[in-house]
Amino acid sequence: MIATTALFASSSAFGKLWQENGAYQYFLAKIDGPNPVLPANKYIPFDWGFSEISVANEGIKLTWNTPVIQKESLVRLRITSATDVREVCVLAVKTAVSGKKIGELDIRFAHYMQPFELPIAPEDISAVLQEGITLQLIKGTKPFWFFSAGKNTQSAPTAFLPHLLVYKKAGEKDAWKDRLVSLDSVQTFGWMQGVVWDGLHEMSQKSGKAKAILAQQLDLYLGQNSLVYANLNNIKTVEKISTVESILPFAILAQTNPTHPLLKTAVAFCENHANAEGVIADGTGNNRTVKTEECYTVSYPLAVLAKTLNRPELAQLAINTLQSRINLLEKGNSIHQRGTEQGELYFGNWGRGVAWYLLGIAKTLTHLPDSNQKQVIQKSFQKSVEKVIAYQQPNGLWFNFFNKPETGLETSGTAGIAAALTYGFQNELLPKSAKNAAEKAQNGLLPFFTPDGFLTGTAQVNKGGDGLQLNGFRVISPYTLGFLAHFDRN
Repeated sequence: MIATTALFASSSAFGKLWQENGAYQYFLAKIDGPNPVLPANKYIPFDWGFSEISVANEGIKLTWNTPVIQKESLVRLRITSATDVREVCVLAVKTAVSGKKIGELDIRFAHYMQPFELPIAPEDISAVLQEGITLQLIKGTKPFWFFSAGKNTQSAPTAFLPHLLVYKKAGEKDAWKDRLVSLDSVQTFGWMQGVVWDGLHEMSQKSGKAKAILAQQLDLYLGQNSLVYANLNNIKTVEKISTVESILPFAILAQTNPTHPLLKTAVAFCENHANAEGVIADGTGNNRTVKTEECYTVSYPLAVLAKTLNRPELAQLAINTLQSRINLLEKGNSIHQRGTEQGELYFGNWGRGVAWYLLGIAKTLTHLPDSNQKQVIQKSFQKSVEKVIAYQQPNGLWFNFFNKPETGLETSGTAGIAAALTYGFQNELLPKSAKNAAEKAQNGLLPFFTPDGFLTGTAQVNKGGDGLQLNGFRVISPYTLGFLAHFDRN
């Protein structure tokens, strides 16, 4: 049996925060349940402690040894995924003694380091504290692993451990900085972690703390001149780049550690995925797929690497890859997230896909040397931004699919687009109208922050196909914090 408990005293950081401004406090759970056994071919990120819920056991019990919570306090239950979920997975939450159903945690298609939360109704708070709760898998076929403070193992950061979030008000509007500038923003290696590091790197220009946290996070994955991470399905991967979306972290590595040996691995990967025209994509022959992601995850890193390694031919690869996306994926008033080189197009005006497109172009242009090709791309970029701003809603946000209001407002695409507009204006690529649209988006995002600074309202990662993006399902994904850093470098 696992039995782990921790409670923050008033002298702790979160205790002080609670006392000084009444914002929020974490109460960590004691966990009782079967001792998890990790299959030999599986890996939990960073070997952090974890617990398991599966159809083979009766569930997990969480309890708290807490002082009485004041009546006006609000409470949310949180757990964080240590599993790469590729199915619909639902946990029932009940009081441990009376068996009253508190609600369900819908964790379908979760990614690593993704928190899930459930508001506790005021009338149920007392029972939750007195009895504890049980978590039981009611939908899903595979074990669900979540981070916990395991014995004799390193633990995930506090915000990722099972806890009750107790608060009295919505929280400070800049609380997201506390989450970003910490290990609470560590994400799956690849584009998600790249977004976080890119944001931290922006903040590090003026913040010593951001610079230190960025170095700490880089060391988690890339320390000892190596690379170790959890790939798909909790498979341990060592010194191997899996997809073109995994190149983004090397843009930040090149700017912080330009002699790191794995930079050459990233370059070789890109060169091996370029066709005769110098366009980089996953796939081979007639089965290559071009995506807006590569504007940000390939062209931007290559532009940085061209300068870092003094290899101008990499800048040309960046231009070719970027221009191919502009030629293939932008048609009329639509920007498609992906397509084939034969002209088939998918996911038109999907918010996050447009964010990759705009942010990737802005970042790449900023790092490219002057040329006629750069000027052509910049003019195209300005026209694209005008089209996108036209879809912005009065509250500052964009729908998940711009021209489909029924898909709902969405925050990750909004934050990414606003980051691109802000960065483009700061680097004299865009007019002031772009800055105004970005500020409008920033204000529109404010109601979507949790009291401790995570951003809600994000469409889940795109593992569940079209249906998952169309049905309005929304989550917390900490990678979005990296977008926010472009708004404020202080």
